[in-house]
Amino acid sequence: MSEPAKSGGELFIVDNSDTEWKGLRYLQEWTEIASAFDIATGFFEIGSLLALDGRWQKLDHIRSNLHL
Repeated sequence: MSEPAKSGGELFIVDNSDTEWKGLRYLQEWTEIASAFDIATGFFEIGSLLALDGRWQKLDHIRSNLHL
C-alpha cells in the first residue's frame, strides 16, 4: 500500500556545501512565493538580512531560532 502524498509543512534543509546552490540564493527565490520564513541556524549575522534587502520585507512573518 502506498503512502498518501504529503502537502505542505515538509522540512527542507539548505546549507552552503554546494557551490552552485547557496542558502542565500534559496532564500532570495523563496521570498517571491512564500509568505513567511521559519529559520533555525547555528550562525547568523546582520549581513544576512542586508543581502535579502528589498525581498524579506515582502514576507508577512519571519520566525527564527538564532544563535548569535
